[in-house]
Formats: sequence, C-alpha cells, structure tokens
Amino acid sequence: MSKKCTPYSIAAVRSRDAGRRALLVTLTITCSLGQIASTIYVPSIPAIASGFEISVARVQFTFVAYLVAFAASMLALGPLSDRYGRRRTMIAGLALSVLGSIAGAASPTIEVLIAARVLQGIGFAGGMVVGRAIIRDNYAQEGAAQIIAGLSIVITLLQAFAPIPGGYVQAWIGWRANFAVVALLAAAALGLVFRYAPVACSGDDSRSETAALLARTMLASYRSLLQTRRFVAYALTAAGAHAGFHIFAAGAPAVLITSFGISAQDYGYYASLPPMGFLVGSFLSNRLTQRLGVDGLIVIGSAVLIPAGFAMVILAALHLGNPYAIVGPMILICCGSGLITPNAVAGSLGVKVGLIGAASGLASFIQMIGAAGATAALSFGGSGNPLVLAMVIASAGLFAVTAFGSLAQFARLPVKAGASV
Repeated sequence: MSKKCTPYSIAAVRSRDAGRRALLVTLTITCSLGQIASTIYVPSIPAIASGFEISVARVQFTFVAYLVAFAASMLALGPLSDRYGRRRTMIAGLALSVLGSIAGAASPTIEVLIAARVLQGIGFAGGMVVGRAIIRDNYAQEGAAQIIAGLSIVITLLQAFAPIPGGYVQAWIGWRANFAVVALLAAAALGLVFRYAPVACSGDDSRSETAALLARTMLASYRSLLQTRRFVAYALTAAGAHAGFHIFAAGAPAVLITSFGISAQDYGYYASLPPMGFLVGSFLSNRLTQRLGVDGLIVIGSAVLIPAGFAMVILAALHLGNPYAIVGPMILICCGSGLITPNAVAGSLGVKVGLIGAASGLASFIQMIGAAGATAALSFGGSGNPLVLAMVIASAGLFAVTAFGSLAQFARLPVKAGASV
C-alpha cells in the first residue's frame, strides 16, 4: 500500500514546537552541506594543482564534475523521494556523501579526486532536493518562498564562511583535511536525519514495481513539468540568478590568489563578502514576499542584478588590480540573486501540486547544470583573467532576467498558491 502525507501527519509534526525547530535545523544543515562542500576547498585549488603537477583549469573540473553530478542525481532523487519517501532518500544520499568525502581526502590522483567529487555531488544532492520538497509539503507557494528565503540566510552564512576555515586548514594541514572535515559534517547530518526527519511520508513499500516502470513514471513526471511553460521559466530564472555565485567560487581563486597575489588564508575573507549580499537579499525576500509576491521580488532582484553585472565587466575591462573591483559588484549580484532565487524556486515548485518532489528535482537539476555549464565556460578564457570571469557572471544574470521576462508571454496573471499552469 502507498503511504501518503496526510494533513494530520503534517499537522502533528508542525504542532510540536521543539520537533519543528529540530526539523528546521536538520533541513538547514542537510540543504547547506552541498554548498559547503562545493566551496570549502576552493582556497586549495592552486595547492591541488601544484601537488598533482597539473593546471589550475584542470582542477576547476573537480568543481564542474561536482555540479554536474549534483544536478544529474536530482533528476532521480526528486521522484524517488515521491515514491519511496523523503527520509529514506535523504539517508541514502548522506551516506554516499560520507564515502565520497573520505575518498576525496585519500585521492592519489586528480582522476580519483574528480570521481570522489562526483560521489559527493550525488550524495549531497539528496539533502537539497529532499529538503526543499519537505518544505513544500508543509507550506503553500508564498509560504514556501518565505521559508526557503529564511533557510537561505543561515545556509549562506555557512557557505560564506566555509572558505575561511578552508583556507586555514589548507595552510596548516593541507588540502586533504578539507575533505575530511566535510566527511565529519556529513556523518553528523546523517545522525540528525535518523533522529529528526519525519517518517510520515514513507513512500510505497511495495517491491513489485520494476525499474522500467519507475523510470517511465519519472519520465512522465518530467515531461509534464517541461510542458508547463511557467515551470520552465521559473526554473531557468533560478538557474541564471544563482549561477553567478558558483562561477565566482570556481574562478575567483585563480583571479584573486594567482593574478592579484592574495594569500590562501586571506582569500576566505574576500570570498565571504559576496554571500553577505545574498544574505541581505534573502532577508528582504523573507520579509517582503507575502507583501509584494513572488514576481514582485524577482523584478526588484533583476533591477539589482543586471546593473551590477555590467559594472563588474566595465571594472574588469579597465584592468584594475584591486580585488574589490571584482568583489564589490559581486556583492550586489549576490544581493539580486537572494531576492530572485528563493522566489523563483518556490514558483517552480508550485505549478504541479502532485509532483512536488519531481519539480524540486528537475528545477534543482536545471539550476545546477546551468551553473556547471557556466563554470566550464571559464576554461575558454585565460586562467585568472578577471574580464572572462566578469563576462560569464554578467551573462548568467542576463539569462535569468530574459527567462523571467518570458513569463509575460505565457501567463499575465499572478501565480496563486497551489496553482497549476
């Protein structure tokens, strides 16, 4: 028999304040671990290149491989969480992330490190996609946007400061220790999920469903979502808006450390400033979504994102050697992303009420694969070139605004909570 999430079971979880707080803490940690794992080691990129005697560009592919794996696995994890349950899917993912982190710490070659990053990406994707689905299980569209924005504040704090201890760990112990730290964090998160993740949505215990039937069900869900123009527009908007941070995380070490001469220890402080902009945007989104609506916040975020991107390109073209020529505009870009991303994500999750897990998986896939593609574009320019970095980041922002603008062609009415278009 299929066990569904009933209003009673959801209310039972939400009625217990202590349990609800513990669940939110657990979801915050599981959702943020993927971002922490993607950035904690970036101050070590030059050291990894030196240790393996390879180019920085090749080490950057550990970042691309992680994002691709993170994105691709979400295509399966979203529907699997609909089918077998949120809790089971999250536990399996975190267990795999622990193994991948241990493998990364012990990697003898860059090929093994890339493979370990793939395992990490697959595992940590579970925390993100299932966490978002659990939020949407419990809240309507604008309420989910508010919760996602609130979680983004805490997640961004953790993500922002991850390169700081990462830089010190690199200087004191070496780059392998950063992967060991991630393994310990993932193991702790696994314990929290066992303790606090709700079992109300446990999926279907039947063993009779074949892999082929499950695959057809998943493909049908995705086909339905991709045929929903509003879903596609919101998902692409979120992808372009958030891609800038991933591009910065992958390309900034070469620009700031190699080209501008910033030390690995100091890099973390510069890298922590742009996420502060995302914090401001997420805070405003959390406070204003109920008043201005999902689309209103995206419009305001676009008005911040685009001018900041153009400013970064202009400053880079002037060949200024000051790191704030890159970091300053990036703070504003991240602020715009903080206004856009939570609302675009919530908009994408609200278009098909019966396919929340699949929508979370597919929207996250589009978001992460877009970031991976944009990050890979850095390799077409010279390593450490500020202008290339600025142009790729600005292009991602322009893509986001263009995708959101396409909504005007598809539906002119505002989205209502629980609506399906």
